[in-house]
Amino acid sequence: MSYKMKTRFLEVNEQIFWVNGKHSGIYSAMAKKMINQVDVMLNHHSKVHLVRFDLRLYEFTQTNQVITKFNRILFKWLKRSYNLKRIGFIWCREIETAKQQHYHYVLMLDGHKIRHPHDILSKVKMVWEHQLQGSQYTPKHCYYNIKRGDYNSLQQAIWRISYLAKVRGKGQKPPQTKNYSTSRIKHKLGSQKR
Repeated sequence: MSYKMKTRFLEVNEQIFWVNGKHSGIYSAMAKKMINQVDVMLNHHSKVHLVRFDLRLYEFTQTNQVITKFNRILFKWLKRSYNLKRIGFIWCREIETAKQQHYHYVLMLDGHKIRHPHDILSKVKMVWEHQLQGSQYTPKHCYYNIKRGDYNSLQQAIWRISYLAKVRGKGQKPPQTKNYSTSRIKHKLGSQKR
C-alpha cells in the first residue's frame, strides 16, 4: 500500500490543498490521484458538478465487480440522459465495524449540463438498491459546483474528497482486490498542468 501520512495539506499540480488527514492519516498517493482527476475535469470543463454518496452491501464480496457493474449501468444512463462526453469518478472500498465492505463514491460531471444532483441520486439509488441489492446513503451537503480558477469552490470539494483516502478502514480484502479506483481522464492535448 502507498505511503501513509498525517497531514493537513498536500501539493498537487503546483497547488496546495487542505486535506482531511490529521486524525487517522491518509494515503498520500491515493489522495493525489483523486485530486488530480478533479483537476483534469476542470481542464476539460470550466464548471464541474461533483456529487458524493455512499454505497453499502449486505454481504462481503472478495472483488469489486459490483462497482464495475454499477459504473457500467450508471454511466450508460448518464451519457444518454445528459449527452456527456466524459465522466469522472472516484471510489474507495472500506470495512470498519461491519463484516461487509462499503464504498465511498464521488462522481464528476460537466457542470454546464448538470447543476443539481436530484435526478442522478434517484438513479444511483434505483441501480444500487434494486439492481445490485445494496443500500445507498447520501451525506448532508453532497454536491459541489466547482468553477475553474475558483480556488475556494475547489478547496471545499478537495477537503471532502480527501476523506476517501483515509487510512482507517482500508486493507481488509484479498491481495489482488483494489482499495480504490479513479477515472483515467487525461489533460487536453496541448494544455499545461497547473
